[in-house]
Parts: sequence; C-alpha cells; structure tokens
Amino acid sequence: MPRAGQCLSTEAIEQMKLSKLKRMQKKYDWSLIEPFLDVEINKSSRNRQLKFITLREFKEMILDGLGMQEIKQKGISKHLLQFCSSFVQGKISISKEKFVEEYEKGLSLEEIALKYNISKDSITFLRQLYEISSKGATFINRKNTEIPLTLRQKEILYGSMMGDAKKVSSSAVGFGHGEKQKDYLLWKYKEFENIASKHSLQGISYIDKRSEYEGKTWRFYTYANTDVEKCIMEFYRSGTKQISRDMLNNLSPLSIAVWYQDDGKIDHGHGGISKNNYDITPQVTFCTESFSKESCEEIKKWFKEEYNINVRLKEKLMSNMVGYRVIVCNDSVKDFIDIIDPYILPMFKYKVHYDKYLEKREANETKVVMGDIVSCPLGVDFNNLSSFEQDRYIDNIVEYFQRKGIYSLIGSPSELQNHMSYVFSSNPENLLKNDHISFSNIGNRFLMSHFTNFWKGRAKGGKSPKEIFENKKYLSEIIRSIVARGVFPNDNEILKNLRRYRGNKILSGFMPCVAKSIYHKYCEPNSKVLDFCAGYGGRLFGAVACEKVSSYNGIEVNFETYMNLRELHKNLRIFADCKKEVNLLNGDGVSTMKMFADKAFDFCFTSPPYYDAEEYSDDDSQSSNKYDSYGKWFNNFLIKCIDEAVRVSKRVAINIANTGGYKIADDLEKHFKLLGIKYNVDYLKVPYYGKIKREPIFVIEE
Repeated sequence: MPRAGQCLSTEAIEQMKLSKLKRMQKKYDWSLIEPFLDVEINKSSRNRQLKFITLREFKEMILDGLGMQEIKQKGISKHLLQFCSSFVQGKISISKEKFVEEYEKGLSLEEIALKYNISKDSITFLRQLYEISSKGATFINRKNTEIPLTLRQKEILYGSMMGDAKKVSSSAVGFGHGEKQKDYLLWKYKEFENIASKHSLQGISYIDKRSEYEGKTWRFYTYANTDVEKCIMEFYRSGTKQISRDMLNNLSPLSIAVWYQDDGKIDHGHGGISKNNYDITPQVTFCTESFSKESCEEIKKWFKEEYNINVRLKEKLMSNMVGYRVIVCNDSVKDFIDIIDPYILPMFKYKVHYDKYLEKREANETKVVMGDIVSCPLGVDFNNLSSFEQDRYIDNIVEYFQRKGIYSLIGSPSELQNHMSYVFSSNPENLLKNDHISFSNIGNRFLMSHFTNFWKGRAKGGKSPKEIFENKKYLSEIIRSIVARGVFPNDNEILKNLRRYRGNKILSGFMPCVAKSIYHKYCEPNSKVLDFCAGYGGRLFGAVACEKVSSYNGIEVNFETYMNLRELHKNLRIFADCKKEVNLLNGDGVSTMKMFADKAFDFCFTSPPYYDAEEYSDDDSQSSNKYDSYGKWFNNFLIKCIDEAVRVSKRVAINIANTGGYKIADDLEKHFKLLGIKYNVDYLKVPYYGKIKREPIFVIEE
C-alpha cells in the first residue's frame, strides 16, 4: 500500500489493478456456472435503463480483464453483478433441486433467502437462473393452509385418473359423468368435498355434433392441491395421460374398483344363458383405447405380477387410429371380481353379479304409454319371445308413434332453442382445418323443424322419410331392429333409422355450423352475402350467426320452401333476438340476380341442386324439371347462375360434387379451365353412409 502523500505512477496503478483482478479471479469457480451460462436474468424493474447480462457475458468481461467497477460503468445492474460474483464464488450454496423442494413446500422467496443467507435481490435472480416459475401469494397461502388427501382419497383419485378424471391445471383434477351416472358423480364429490370447488358442481347440457342428441354431463373439479399435483405429474409426464409402472403401483383394490366403475364393462353372456342355460364366464373389459399400446402392455404386466391376474389386449379400430382394450382372461375373471367386489357401489353391482344385471334389465324395460302401459322387453329378452308376442309389442309401439306423427319426432322450434343457441355460440374456427372444413350437425334439428316439405322430399329412386314413417311395414321393421338391439325406441333413434332405412337416401340440407365457418373463413367484416339457392335455410342460419356477415340475401324458387325460410327468419328474430338484415326473394336464381348491380355483394355462397339427384317437388320450379337433360341443366341453369353470381359478387363459392353418373364437379372444373376462370378449391368433409367423403367448394375471386 502507498504511504500517505505518496504518488503512484501509472504503471504502478495498473500493476495493483492487475494483482487485484488476479486475486479475484482465483476465487471464481467457472465450472459452477456451466449449466446456466445463457439463461436470461432480467428481474423486472421500473428502471429499465439498467442492462442485464448472462453469466456467459459476465465471464467474458472478467476474463477480458475488466473489474467490477468497470463493468458497472457499462450500465450493468450492480445488484446483478453482485449476484453473479457471489454465485461464481460458490457463496450461494442452495442447489436448484433444493430450491425447488423448498419453494414447492410453500416457503416464500424471502423465507428461502433468510434460511440460506442470501440477499433479497439475489434470491430473485437465483429463481430466474434456475428457471423456476414465480409463485405468488395465493400459492404460498395454499401451501400453508391446504388439506392433505387421506389414503382413501388418494386411492379414489388414482383410480379415477385411470378412468374418466382429467387434468384441469397442473394441480387440480376435474371429474365428469353423464346424466345416467349423476349419483356416481355425487358420490365422488362427497369423497372429495373438503378439497372440491362447490361452485364447480353442476350439470352441463350439450348437443352431440353428429347425432344432435341432446344430453347432460355432471362435473366438478378440485382446488389446487399438492397431493393432486403429484398424481397429475405421474400421469402427464409426457404431456398426455399415459401409464407407468410407478404410477400403477399406487393402485389399491379400491382404486381398481373405481377405474372399473369408470371405464369397465362386462358381458355376462345373457343370450346364451337365457336360450340354452349355459354356464358362461362373463367377459370383463377395460376401455383403454385412449392409452398407448405401451401403456396397455404395462397394465398387462402389472396385473400379472401384482395380482396374478391374466389379461390380454384387443385391438379397437377408431376413426383415425388403432387403440387397445384390456380384457381379463377367462381363467382370471373370478379372481378379478373377488378383488374389486367389496368396493363396488350398489349402483354398479350389475357389473360384477349376473342377478343384479337381470334386475337392471328389468328396470330398463321399454315403457310406451297408449291408454294402457305396454312393457316391451329389449335385446335378447325380446328375441326370446314368440313371433306372435313380438308382433304384439311392435304393433302397439308403431301405432303409438304413427298416431303422434312424424313431426313429433323432430320437435318444435321452441323445444329446440338449445340447438339454435349452440349455433350462435359455436366457435367457427373449430371446424376450419388446414386442408378441409369439418362437419357438425348441431342446429340441424332446429332448422328442419321449420321445413315440413323436407320430410316429403326424396333422393332419386328413393322414398321420403314421411313415406317410410307412414308405412306400417317399414316402420315396424325399424322399431323391431331398434328393440332387438336392446335400445329404447325413442324419437332420436327412430329419426336416425328413418334416415338410413335399408340404404334409402334422403335429402340433405346444409349444416348451419358449417355454413357459419365458411362465412367466417371467406368474409371480411360487415360483408353482404348472397345465396341464389337458399334451400332449407342452413346458409341463412349460418349467416345470421356469423359476426362477419352484415346482411343475408337469399333467393328460393320453391314457394313452400320460401315461406318456410321466412318462418325460420321470424323465429331466429324471436328466439335469438337476431336483428341482422335478411332479405328473402321468391324466384329463380338467374332472372332474380339480374336485378342486382355489379359487385353489389361481398360474398356469394351456395350449394345448388345436383341436377335430379334429389326430388324436392313435382312442380316446374325445380330446375331438373325445367330441363329434360343434364347438359341443358348444366349450361342453362348452373353455368348461367354462376356467371350472374360472379357479376354481382366480389367473391363466389360453390359447393357441388359428383353424384351418380353426373360428374358435376369435374365438368364445372373443365368449364373454368376452358374459359380461363381463376379459382381455388376448398374441401368440405361430410359423413356418407358410414364413411367420410370430401366435397369440393369452388372459390372464384373477382
């Protein structure tokens, strides 16, 4: 050190500085920071003028010979520099694993800092360096006040997660079951009541996208909880619910029973027993299609090793993949049932005992009211009746439904308001995929409740639904097939079977949710849209439900259909309080569009008739009745309509497909190419007699 009053030379000062730097560098252990060199450390601050650096940048500056004061003069946060220096010197002793453990216990950052003698600023930088998500006051309070799960709750939780329970958040689970299993859902709620959200317990109505079945599910979810969080982490290690041996080792007999009540089923072999009095070993199955094959193999090994239960895997074909079901082998069924039987709830005893199954069948008998109550057995019990007894039951049921009439199956618009509301609330983005537009049937029943003439129309060479329904022989066959399958012959079932009776093709209407998605995809905000073949109102419905559409203008040549469209619009105004502008015109597409100015509309979208593939009416208004050949219809109706649409609209979309011997889509594409008309092709996926077909949508820009 220099004496008082002594002046040092520049060389001496540099030498002292270098010595100090070397002493400081000797204290640094650069190996400590190797895993964290490029982690961004930028603690939030109101003063954003201070710069933040990574440990790599800190190391480079130090090795370049810069001292702490010189680095600070570059505008670097002094608190960050102090943290970096302390960390590289090993003065911060808590490891990442220990930090996570303490933080997950519910200790606050301040408490961890105090416990490990770390400054307040450094503990925040350390959390960022270890890339640990910030935990707020709510989390800390939850950790300090939460109630641990009991052993019974853990067993039920793990069993439910094997079945229907799902992750709601990283530390909360949701439980859900259908209306028929409401009591089961309430049992689970009672079991978890001390950690369950009371507000979450509710019934949610829904409408199936394809069948339009209107049902209800009951659900509740837990609050965030550490024990629940551990369970979720075991099931969702890879992001999706999958099974590991460690996870399976948490299952007790109670857990297996809950899993079986959620996702298990049994075939007692009732048909063989009732017909031949055979002693049949029931087949016990777990519906595990959602798990990977590897997970199902793990379940198979675990059952054998833990309980000496033999199970096998069976392929289950699904829409886009192959899944696997776990089936208990015959030689292990009795042992399996003995394990779970003490824990099976009374409502599910039919899944393990044949006598309880018989009681359930009797309770589920079909009851049709016609003055007297006529009880009709279902499934095998019906098939075991004499032909005379079967006829008696079927005749009574047919008479009952025919007396009510076909329109009673559909329901009135006021009864179907939920279906209508789903169209308005549906997200149009959900049906828009990368290479196609998906199908959804929601809202179709509300739509068709307005069009009595729809049920009188027929596909070429076929019969109308009304004809089939009013023919006793046809309806008897439909009712018989439903009852023989063990299904209650309700309105939905009869309507579904009317549509596909013996391969009969019926008319098709455009689905309102699909129309809504197409408008959403191709319209700019406040678009005026045109539909020159308004038909059964699917595009009208979709347009008024789409936020991008300001007005819908529909042209319909058939007067009865035109009047029904007006009724549909009236009910949309009443039930949905829809004030969107709708203009409906009765006339043919070509002549009516001539009254519109050039580019009067932003988007024209329609699905014209497929020549004579469908018979809407017998009058001359139908385009196929006007023209006695396909060629005349194609050139004088379809092409002229499209030409007018292109004139009056900035963008035109035509949904049409090949049908039977008429290659309408192919011919239209040839026409566009011949005339040099620029177009794009989108695709609509629609179900077609058990398969999925792609129908083109030709989009012509101005």
